[in-house]
Amino acid sequence: MVLSRRGLIAAGLSAPFIAQSNFAQAAQHTLKFVYPDTPSHPFMQVARRFADSVKSRTEGAVEVQVFTTGQLGSQGNMLTGMQTGIIDLCCHTSGFVQTLYPKFMVVDLPFLFKDAETAERMLDGPIGPKLLQDLPSKGIYGLSYGHFGWRVVSTIGRSVKVPSEAKGMKIRVQPGAIYAAMFNTLGANPIQIDLSEIYLALSQSAIEAIETPMISMAASKHDEVIKVITKTNHVYNPGIMMASKRKLDSLASKYQQVIREASFEMTKDARSTISKASQEVEGRFASQGITIQPADRAAYRTAMQPVYDQFRPIIGADLMDEVLSQVA
Repeated sequence: MVLSRRGLIAAGLSAPFIAQSNFAQAAQHTLKFVYPDTPSHPFMQVARRFADSVKSRTEGAVEVQVFTTGQLGSQGNMLTGMQTGIIDLCCHTSGFVQTLYPKFMVVDLPFLFKDAETAERMLDGPIGPKLLQDLPSKGIYGLSYGHFGWRVVSTIGRSVKVPSEAKGMKIRVQPGAIYAAMFNTLGANPIQIDLSEIYLALSQSAIEAIETPMISMAASKHDEVIKVITKTNHVYNPGIMMASKRKLDSLASKYQQVIREASFEMTKDARSTISKASQEVEGRFASQGITIQPADRAAYRTAMQPVYDQFRPIIGADLMDEVLSQVA
């Protein structure tokens, strides 16, 4: 792994956040909660409010320690950490969850959602819980859906307003077969590298593009090397709040209920916090001189039909049709 100054920041080499409480009672349970970005990411504030809420509601009996990417393993190892007991709570993107449970590919189908309201209506309806119901067989409870920001294509110079302009582009994508397929279909060259390696890879032109939310770019200082952002908004990028089945089952039922309720509230908080932060970051990027442009989403959606056809058997025809009918 190549580490620069930004890589060290991205690795989260700082102490975990521990919620403070006015209650004198010592914590009976300590939960390790991790999310897949740096300490400066806006989700840190969301996670801190979650930790404070849990501590307050349990009168100090349950303490939540917040960790960032790199402190308890890489982004790709977080789900394994939950299964093995290293991590108790995790809010991760659907792109990583689909590597464990392929049906989650359905929420990452490219250009599926026209706006956040459509995405959240689907996730908060019957389909959202249906996707979570099989996770316990993997040793994980799925609790709720938040948001990490729309994924956009950002480059060191190339414009990709239309699909044909992406041909030959070396782009870092997050794990998940559907992401590689998405850019392979465009004739691009998708590459998977860890978050901590992106800054140097962009600086040295080892890659020329990334597909990630703007707020993640800001948190990892990628805006120092990015020149053009095309608002493809190709994936809504939900953050799935999860708990280790082993750990949650070990808690008293009243504490389990607190975790579930606080998780639901936290992901609602995440949606509003991330939306506001995304708007602020976009304005700052524009003022820095970064070109921010719209994409021809209709052309991209048409170009993505082979991806829908490829993953239909894996996702399941019934589930895909149900989702498509919900977002039409």
